[in-house]
Amino acid sequence: MRKLRILLPLLALIMIAGCSSRSIVEPVKPSASSSYLLQHSGVLSIAGKRMPLRGMLLLKPEQKTARVVMLNDMGMKLLVAEITADNKGRFESKKIFASPFLRMIPPFYDESMRCIYELYLAPQNTDLKETKIITEGKKRIGNREFAAHTIITDPQGNYTLELFLDSGSQKDS
Repeated sequence: MRKLRILLPLLALIMIAGCSSRSIVEPVKPSASSSYLLQHSGVLSIAGKRMPLRGMLLLKPEQKTARVVMLNDMGMKLLVAEITADNKGRFESKKIFASPFLRMIPPFYDESMRCIYELYLAPQNTDLKETKIITEGKKRIGNREFAAHTIITDPQGNYTLELFLDSGSQKDS
C-alpha cells in the first residue's frame, strides 16, 4: 500500500508531463539553386571568312545572370562579359574584356548579349526576338534542356554565328 501511495503521484506527474506539447521548429532549408556550365564550339562567319570559336557560359537562372567567355581556336580570349536580366524583358551587360578584333565589329558585342539574353535569360513570354535565331535539337543537362545547335544571323547580314553545345554540367549551390 505504501508503494502505491508513492507510485500514484509519480504516475500522475508522468501523465501530465506526457500530455504537454512541445513544438519543434525545424529551420527552413533554402531550395538549392542550380548553375550550369555550358561549353560551346562555333564558327563566326564575316565577309566570307570563317573563324572557329570556343566558349563557356556560366548560367545562373535563379539569379538571372550569365557570364560568357569566348576564345578563338588557339585559346586566346576574345570576349568576357556578364549579363543580368530582370522580369520586365530588359537586361544589362558588363563588358569585362573585348579583343581588338571584336571591337572592329561594332554590333557584335551588343548582338551577342542580346542573343544570350534571348536564349538563356529571357522570360518565356517575351517577344523581343530582334535577331534571327534558329535552334535545332535539344541536350539535357541536369534538370534542364538546352539547344544543341544554334544559328544566329545579324539582321543586316554582316555575320553569322553557328554554335554547337559540346558539353555541360549542373552544379547545385
